[in-house]
Amino acid sequence: MGGAYIIASGLPEPPSYDLSYRPTLLFCATSSRVLDDKIQKPKMKKTILISFASIILFSCATQVSSVNPMQRTYNSKPIGKLLSVDIGEPLTVKGSEYYQKAYLIKNTPEFNIGMVAYPYKNGDVLPLSGTVKGYNLYYLKGASVNPGYQIGVAENTTTGEANPFINSVNGFNTKKIEGFSVSASEYREKDCQECFKKEMVYNGKSGNTLKFIYREYVNDMARPAFNQDLQYDLSESTMIGFKGLRINVVSATNTTIEYKVEQDFQ
Repeated sequence: MGGAYIIASGLPEPPSYDLSYRPTLLFCATSSRVLDDKIQKPKMKKTILISFASIILFSCATQVSSVNPMQRTYNSKPIGKLLSVDIGEPLTVKGSEYYQKAYLIKNTPEFNIGMVAYPYKNGDVLPLSGTVKGYNLYYLKGASVNPGYQIGVAENTTTGEANPFINSVNGFNTKKIEGFSVSASEYREKDCQECFKKEMVYNGKSGNTLKFIYREYVNDMARPAFNQDLQYDLSESTMIGFKGLRINVVSATNTTIEYKVEQDFQ
C-alpha cells in the first residue's frame, strides 16, 4: 500500500492515521494499486500517472453542495417612533446586504485535523457555505491551504452538535476537540457588488441651523463612496428631508437630537 499511496499523492506514506480516515485511505490506496498494476510499461508518459493521480485525489473527497448567501434590504429605525441620537451617530440607515447564518468561534486551541493545522482563531465568523449528508458545513472559502479542501465547523443536522471538520483527499471527517466552543452568529459580506448603504448623521447645531452628513456606501461597506454636508434652518420648518427621507425634529442641542422618522430613504 505504501508504494500505491506514493503514486496517488506524490508524498511519502505518513506514519499513522486516525481510525476514521482508514476506510477512505484504503479506497484511495486500493484504487492507486490497480493503476500501478496497469501502468507498468516503461514507455508510458508521466502525464498519465499525474492525470490518474489527480482523479483519485478529488474522487476521495466527499462532494459538498454549496450554499449561497441571502440578500435583504433593511431600515435601521422604525417609522413614527420618538428617537434620540448623539452627535456623530446616524439618525437612520437604509441598505441592502448579503448575509448568512454563521458560527462565531468563541474558543479554539491550536490543533491539527487530518494532518492539517486548523486555520481559524477566536473571534472568526464562519458562514454556512455547504452541506453534506447529515451535516451543515460552516467555513470560509479559501481558508484551507489546498483550494480543493474545506475546513471549518460541521453541525450535525440531527443532534445540533458542532465540531471541527475537514473534507480532503482522505474524505470527510469531524473531530471533537476539548476546549473548542462556538456560538450562533450572522455573517455579512464585506465586499458586495450589489450592496449599498445610506445614512444621515447628526453633526451638531449652530443657532437655529442643524447640521448633518449624508453618506452613501456602494460595494465596499467600509468606506463611503459619497459624502455631502447638509444644513437645515429650523425657523423655516422642523421637517427636514433628503433623497426621500423625511425627519421631524422634536428638539436639538449641540450634543443630542430627538426626532421621528416619518419616511425613510427611497
